[in-house]
Amino acid sequence: MEQYLIYLRKSRKDRDMELESGTFDTLQRHRDVLLALAAKRSYTISGIFEEVVSGDTIAERPEMQKLLSAVESGKYAGVLVVEVPRLARGNTRDQGTVAETFKYSNTKIITPDKIYDPSDEADEEYFEFGLFMSRREYMAINRRLQRGRMASLNEGKYIAGTPPYGYRKQKLEHQKGYTLEIDQEQARVVREIFRMYTDGDPRPDGTLEPVGSYAIANQLNAQAVASPGGTKWSASGVRDILKNPTYAGFVRWAYRPQTKQMVDGALQTSYPVSKQYKLQKGLHEAIISEHAWRRAMAAMGDRSHAPVPGRKQIANPLAGLIYCSVCGRSLVQLPGSHGATMLMCPTPKCKTMGSRRNAVEKALLESLANWLKSYQLKIARQESTGEDHAELERALASAEASLNKLNTQKGSLFDLLEQGVYTQEIFLDRSRLLAARISEAEKAVANLNQHLSSLNSAKQARRQLIPRIKNVIEVYDSLSAPADQNALLKSVLDHAVYSKTVGGQWRESNMQLFIYPKVTSLVDDL
Repeated sequence: MEQYLIYLRKSRKDRDMELESGTFDTLQRHRDVLLALAAKRSYTISGIFEEVVSGDTIAERPEMQKLLSAVESGKYAGVLVVEVPRLARGNTRDQGTVAETFKYSNTKIITPDKIYDPSDEADEEYFEFGLFMSRREYMAINRRLQRGRMASLNEGKYIAGTPPYGYRKQKLEHQKGYTLEIDQEQARVVREIFRMYTDGDPRPDGTLEPVGSYAIANQLNAQAVASPGGTKWSASGVRDILKNPTYAGFVRWAYRPQTKQMVDGALQTSYPVSKQYKLQKGLHEAIISEHAWRRAMAAMGDRSHAPVPGRKQIANPLAGLIYCSVCGRSLVQLPGSHGATMLMCPTPKCKTMGSRRNAVEKALLESLANWLKSYQLKIARQESTGEDHAELERALASAEASLNKLNTQKGSLFDLLEQGVYTQEIFLDRSRLLAARISEAEKAVANLNQHLSSLNSAKQARRQLIPRIKNVIEVYDSLSAPADQNALLKSVLDHAVYSKTVGGQWRESNMQLFIYPKVTSLVDDL
């Protein structure tokens, strides 16, 4: 029995209509049309490919890639699509790829209005002409879209997709387009970033010391402030905020334009920073003043320079590793009395007391040894039982069995329709329900396979981590260069949080270290 496939994809026009109405789903409507067509012609549908991402080329459309791979196999008699332009509207290379794939696999393109047979010269010419005209229409639409975007930008509207950290996207009332609305909680973080970078924090003598992007990121992470991506802050993420003129009340476009070039016969796409981007005063309220933004840009230019040959090497083996539990700043190394080297919190009037560096080093190595011992016991218990792995394998087998059962049910739908057991309405309802259940089952199988793979990867990572930590404990004291000691610690340790409010030369210390080793899916406090 011949088998057929269905391909569904939204156009820009479809997405605009959905946004305006908010009441219908284009893919659902097209799916109903094509399933009704299949039922009417008694086609056996073996797969439905639904493109949920936007993309102008085949490389940006994963479901289209899967469809072409299936068509290449020659197993399918045809592909159902609502209209020819849904298959390819990109460049001539993509159009040629689509046309040749269907031609050499002898696969028909079936629309509600016409069936295109690639073995028929007239149909082949008509199909290729349809692709050519759809490309011209696409280019015309794209030009109108770009003109509309530039007009909106000149009016101060926000035309990008995702709003920057500190703002929410807001639909303009009684007109087309969007502006930005301040998210007060995130805006507070943005203002603090600019303040620390340009003005700085007070030194012990009362003067202000500007804080670098790396230190700002560490402070935000220590304070558990969520980054724009929901993960940890990084120095580059802080600099991206400092460089963004949106916070000063501007809107920009083409800051990172898409650039394409052929490299060794392959098309490569990049998004380099452009110095020629368009800047326009926006309709939205600024979070900081223009003066503050230009100060930050000037400071960034002053601080950006090439490393100076012969510069003094790192002197603190714990640099960038130990953070204050109260204010979150990185502890700094300072000379103490009687020739001692101290680690201190640089924040004035912070309640955290300093300690001799050698005492902190000793505590850190002991914490690593204790953590390693506990970690090895935990891993030994997990690997001896193997319960997680066995349970996942049982769940995967069950999920695959459920998926196979659902696929069998899918194959019987048309039989029931042909036998008159199902009306067309019931057939379409059952098809939609079954498609949703199959999608969920496929996701479950994929997730379980991914989880099993993650378990195996984590097991391998654990096996590598244990000897690395042992090596750090054994080798650390034998290294004489602080830079080498620092690099060794950073190979296994993400950071440590330091706490101390009591202690001194004649008093017992309550110093505590909470260490965070670099280990997948596991963080232990000791």
